[in-house]
Amino acid sequence: MTWAIFPREAHYQAVAEILATGSPRVVAVVGVALLDEAVTRTLRERFRNDGNILNNLLNVDKPLGNLGPKIDILYLMEAFDEKVRGTLKGLATVRNFFAHHLDASFDSSDDKFLKSMRRLVLHENKTHYPHHLHGGDGPHPIEPLIDKKTTFLVNLKLGLIMLMRDRVSHIIHSNTPRTEEQIKQLYTPTARSTGQTT
Repeated sequence: MTWAIFPREAHYQAVAEILATGSPRVVAVVGVALLDEAVTRTLRERFRNDGNILNNLLNVDKPLGNLGPKIDILYLMEAFDEKVRGTLKGLATVRNFFAHHLDASFDSSDDKFLKSMRRLVLHENKTHYPHHLHGGDGPHPIEPLIDKKTTFLVNLKLGLIMLMRDRVSHIIHSNTPRTEEQIKQLYTPTARSTGQTT
């Protein structure tokens, strides 16, 4: 699974739109909309389950309403390392570039855009996408990075996988980690169908 998204029709449609159009603006804006939802949900599932306080912190125009501060909070909670943090922030800045410049292109020579693209490094020293739930690499090879758009997409997918792995690696609404065995028991189809979960 290279698109670690939620099982929702809107998410399936977003990925389909990204793949079908190939439009650089759609790739950047819709892609990071998926990332923003994943970051927000990851925070909601790591924080105490108090909807009013969460909404007052995480909704648009609230203290953590923008993507950048949410990424920083997850980093401080050790959801991921500095390399992932830098890449997620880079993805967000590339999205902003496409959202605010009518002439935006992955071939742009804009200094801020190029600096953001240099932050997309999750693909380095990897040949395959990690399993989206646990363990090491999965069976899916990473696409050849033939251009900046592909680099963006590969790093977006790797970022979504890192967020999915953090969500499943903790008991919901807590910072209590699960063991690798507990994760496998919860998310292996045969364990779920026989009721062998913890």
